Amino acid sequence: MPNTISPDDDATALQPLIWDHETEQVPASGLGVKRAATDAERAALATALGILSCDALQVSYRLSRAPDEGYRLKGKLTADVVQACVVTLAAVHDTVSADFVVEFRPEEEVRRAEGGAVDLEEDTEIEPIDGTVMAVGRVVFEELAAALNPYPRRPGAEFAAPAVDPKEAEAIAKEHPFAVLAKLKQPK
Repeated sequence: MPNTISPDDDATALQPLIWDHETEQVPASGLGVKRAATDAERAALATALGILSCDALQVSYRLSRAPDEGYRLKGKLTADVVQACVVTLAAVHDTVSADFVVEFRPEEEVRRAEGGAVDLEEDTEIEPIDGTVMAVGRVVFEELAAALNPYPRRPGAEFAAPAVDPKEAEAIAKEHPFAVLAKLKQPK
């Protein structure tokens, strides 16, 4: 059964995980965090991701100071999700996991860098620090979205095209393409 969000939860629908950290919260030695999404957060995730449900989400990460006023986020997420099979629409249960590394930089620095050269060898994504806030929840949400199977399929599920009478197929193939369209418009 799909999870739903009430209209009062518009902010949560746009950003289901409000897991923010202030820059002042990160000590020089770094900050290690382990957390699990609440029932409400998992329901909001399912709705935002267009999946049937998110049964569990555990995340562990470490925030540490990086050179030049930046912060480094390194972590791992594991989630139990239920998606609809692309063939049968039946529930497909899956466990996804993803490692992530992100660097938070002052917003002005990120804006300046947007127009410059892109290093394709660089695996670290750059996220802006909004004032003094680092939106870790947004990063986790995006990593979870990227880790989902884009075409979930139940084992053994195969698409079977409808049977077509060979004589009818031959007649259709010989007709003008617009005649076929006109035939489709006619009531049966």
